[in-house]
Amino acid sequence: MDNANQVTKFESIPNDEASLIESMESLLRKKMEKEYTEGNTKRDAHPKHLALLQAQFIIEPNLPDELKVGIFEKPNKYDAWIRISNANGKIQSDMKKDFRGFAVKLMGVKGKKYEKDENETQDFVLMSHPTMPLGTVKLFHDAVYYSLKWNPLVLLLKMTLSGRGDIIKELNNGKKNHSSPLDIRYWSTTPYMFGVNKVVKYSIIPTSTYKSTLPEPLTDRYLTDNIEKHLAKEEASFDFFIQFQKDPQLMPVEDAGVEWKEEDSPFIKVATIKIPSQIFRTKQRDELAEDFTFSPGHALVEHQPIGGINRARVEIYRNLSTYRHERDSREMVEPHH
Repeated sequence: MDNANQVTKFESIPNDEASLIESMESLLRKKMEKEYTEGNTKRDAHPKHLALLQAQFIIEPNLPDELKVGIFEKPNKYDAWIRISNANGKIQSDMKKDFRGFAVKLMGVKGKKYEKDENETQDFVLMSHPTMPLGTVKLFHDAVYYSLKWNPLVLLLKMTLSGRGDIIKELNNGKKNHSSPLDIRYWSTTPYMFGVNKVVKYSIIPTSTYKSTLPEPLTDRYLTDNIEKHLAKEEASFDFFIQFQKDPQLMPVEDAGVEWKEEDSPFIKVATIKIPSQIFRTKQRDELAEDFTFSPGHALVEHQPIGGINRARVEIYRNLSTYRHERDSREMVEPHH
């Protein structure tokens, strides 16, 4: 693992983790090769983007000293890109219930980086559910293995027989027909360092005055349509929060399937996201959405991703993104404006 020398005191790595990550990456690469033609290779996860939006990420003024860490060290306003997506590994209609992804890329971020493939970015990768139900590398690997090598029914059976029917239930409960990706809350699901001695998770909560409604009937692109209608009328906004790990037993680092309860540790606002009115349904935006790479590893070392799921994502995202770009003769793009 490229970042093995950066393993923190909060982490414990199972002996079989590296081989499970390698196996997962190989399975996902084969899936991409099989499902997409050269020149049109989509991501292995969250392949359907709903919008790529320009935004601003505004650090709160007057934060207390203990929150002045990394990008939150001083009040600042960062230009950002936000990629909103459906989570399903296949490109499907918005009518199908699903999780949503909300990936934020700040630009012009100075400082020492965890991953070296981008020089001045800080990414926050969020999802429309408080947890990652498949919260360990082993569980995630099994899900990928059984659904790709066999089929999703075999996975369902295996989970049920091994007493993990709760995971299947949560995966089903988390999928929804949302009114709009701009109307809902998102969570990082996975933990990150906050300086040297503290660990946090992230969440964003919508604060827009405008709210979308579900169309009747639902359509294949209704989520993108609703984002477009919203941003044609007014800006969208979110509050950005951090949540400190207080108790390592109740709030584990190595299982992203366990929710860190707000009553145990409240969320603290540290920034605001503003998404101005804009026209985003263009060929250029669609191309950029494919060019960009979002990863938990695009972070200052003060915000290092930790825990098994993050370790797996950093490695798999990096290698599969390289594969996707090389297969399509597409340039890896780090945005600067």
